[in-house]
Amino acid sequence: MNKNVYIEDISISCSLGSNTQEILSNLRQGIAPGMQPWDEPLYSGRSAFVGRITHSLDGLSPATYADNRNNRLAHYLVNQLKAPIAALCERYGKHRIGVVIGSSTSGIEKTEPHVHQWVCDGTFPDDYNYQHQDMGDVALVIRQLCGVTGPAYTVSTACTSSARALISATKLIRAGVCDAVISGGVDTLCHLTVNGFDSLEQVSDKPCRPFDESRSGINVAEGGALLILSERSSDIELAGFGESADAYHLSSPKPCGSGAILAMRAALDSAEISPDEVDYINAHGTSTQQNDAMESTAIYEMFTSGTPVSSTKALTGHCLGASGAVEASISCLLLRNSNEPLPRQWPIDRQTDSNLCPIALVETTLHVEPKTIISNSFAFGGNNAALVFQSTK
Repeated sequence: MNKNVYIEDISISCSLGSNTQEILSNLRQGIAPGMQPWDEPLYSGRSAFVGRITHSLDGLSPATYADNRNNRLAHYLVNQLKAPIAALCERYGKHRIGVVIGSSTSGIEKTEPHVHQWVCDGTFPDDYNYQHQDMGDVALVIRQLCGVTGPAYTVSTACTSSARALISATKLIRAGVCDAVISGGVDTLCHLTVNGFDSLEQVSDKPCRPFDESRSGINVAEGGALLILSERSSDIELAGFGESADAYHLSSPKPCGSGAILAMRAALDSAEISPDEVDYINAHGTSTQQNDAMESTAIYEMFTSGTPVSSTKALTGHCLGASGAVEASISCLLLRNSNEPLPRQWPIDRQTDSNLCPIALVETTLHVEPKTIISNSFAFGGNNAALVFQSTK
């Protein structure tokens, strides 16, 4: 029999805010201070809107850590969890606590100008350090910052990275390898991702509009969230998860939504619940033509027409490898604060695309006191993940 895995504590930072209460307040009001124009032209000559973290991030000692924005954000998130991490170490021992993190950028913003120099004249500057580009570095940094000694690794599967990190953390606990795991995701802005998505013509020059008829692409964003998972009973359980890979196309989802359906169905099956027991769906909802069409098709086939749905990416932007953890954290905060309304599908001045399957987008203030939430993450290459969170109150 599988062990139950619970969420003990959460730290989060994104364009909505820098702590849980600020994020809940801004989510309710539809305020995202970090949603801003990208401050320079893209290589294509177009412009973009992005999601930024607006608070300061303290530097790290270069003698000990690769001091880049990704690791600075990781440091900030760990600092929010100092007391619960200390309690974990006391309860289980440092060797029984693991770290599993999702990321897609690592610290490459630090080496982008170095690589540019190498392209121009074939030399790297003296301060070039490959460790900034090491995808596994962020998990090792978090382990060191937390003072734990259990397994530590980074999952990098594009936009499902941190959702799969949470799944991996759950498996470590159920297998008895760890008693607790500090898991989540961290990704920060860099030229590679903003211009990379622009090369696919999927970057919007204004705040994104998921499921809207005038949607024009994503807002690449930065953000991060860490969740403490353990067997110790708490008010939120990571009750189920599902994974699939449809391998339909390098960057486009399978239009019929079969891969997404497989992941959601597996998540519900592992939680031993039926679709009509889900109170809210946190959609992947990227605001691209193809994702929103695919996801609405999958949700319409899987769930009753009345299951509330929204995408919080209208306010967080797309945090890439960290998006699964950011949205999982928001889902947990909604369960923990069930008096809060469900996230509306922002912006208010919108017109739902009539070509999409008719899902129940949250377009007015809606109080339902959710007990069960499913959070979706879909990535390049047909990589799909779904997480089910349940209130135990």
